[in-house]
Amino acid sequence: MMVMIRGFKDFGKYNMVVNFIATLLANIAVGALIGYYLDKWTFNNRVLLVVFLLLGIFSGFYNGFRMLLKEVERYDRMDKTNKGPNKNDIDIGDK
Repeated sequence: MMVMIRGFKDFGKYNMVVNFIATLLANIAVGALIGYYLDKWTFNNRVLLVVFLLLGIFSGFYNGFRMLLKEVERYDRMDKTNKGPNKNDIDIGDK
């Protein structure tokens, strides 16, 4: 039974990686599509495609890392609440 619970915790960590990759790819795809259609509609020299592709890459990394940091904070909060105060801890102020 304990092995199954550990497996689900690991699944949650892998889910963060999958969400990061999906966020990154979605932002790159949206940037590339916007750049392609704007370039096709205006100048047709691939400048807007490159600009919006770079914006999609930067946006993907920014949003992905922001999401990962929120998940890490959530895991830290869960670890702190699950551990609680330890009875064996000695406070230096209590003498």
